[in-house]
Amino acid sequence: MSLLSHYTTYDGLKGISTTKAFWATNFLDLNDTSEFSFAYGKLFEAASEIFIGLIPEKKRQAGIDIEIIRDNAINKIKEFARSRDGYGDLYVTSFAIGKSDDHNERGISTLWDIYNKHKGYCLQFEQSDVKRMIKLELLLSSYELLEMAEVKYGINKNECDFQELAFQFAQQFLLLVIRTRTDVLVEPQWNRIWPESVLFSKMMNYCATHKDPCFEDEREVRIIAYPSAAAQGRIFTGIASQKKIETNLNGKKYIVIGGNSSPGIHPRRVIVGTKADKNIDSILANYSPKPEIAFANMPIA
Repeated sequence: MSLLSHYTTYDGLKGISTTKAFWATNFLDLNDTSEFSFAYGKLFEAASEIFIGLIPEKKRQAGIDIEIIRDNAINKIKEFARSRDGYGDLYVTSFAIGKSDDHNERGISTLWDIYNKHKGYCLQFEQSDVKRMIKLELLLSSYELLEMAEVKYGINKNECDFQELAFQFAQQFLLLVIRTRTDVLVEPQWNRIWPESVLFSKMMNYCATHKDPCFEDEREVRIIAYPSAAAQGRIFTGIASQKKIETNLNGKKYIVIGGNSSPGIHPRRVIVGTKADKNIDSILANYSPKPEIAFANMPIA
């Protein structure tokens, strides 16, 4: 059995046990800005080098401010995201994969501390069950993309994906400049420039699957979802309906994955955090059969 672990709070446990589904949060609404900024920053550094190399030396000295150009590019991305009302945006929910028997038995200490300070729970799902849930979700709801992806820690600047994205951003920098500076006579590579929607999706995908190496202990696997704005008709399975974009009390967007299928997703095992409330029988009664219960019992202060 290949286990995917999802660390959550008491309220999170109640919510998942009631809905038998996961909430996937809009990637731009995640609490930790480093989720986005690490890979994004590396891409922009590489794009800046490419862009500067395209501009003749004399023109560089005549008032081209790369920081302003980068800020303008960031603002364009934000405006593009806001214009779509949440559809076509990236939504993610996360799991961890243990690398040892102890990780699977008691959970990963780093993640206990990050997600609930040892006061919550670790829900363990069989990987095949999560994949089955994704397949059912694709039958019932309309997505541009819905899949599982393993997070990489660190950046390989020689990868084709990185180099192509850096090139695309360099071209966007150039487009911003030539719209305001008629003296910069550098022609963009029009035949290679992606549409904004393609650039946005590929950039978000890259940032969501590449994190700072200092987070390697998270050993993260993500469900990556791009809900489509239109329903889709299928010959054999009928209509895949438009996915509803939800908004929580803090104004952050999310979607519910797995909520339309029965019997929903069930954990095979629930680990109770060292400082967590152990009285959860009434919550686990929402599952039939009940998952196995285990206790982290970690030596923490």
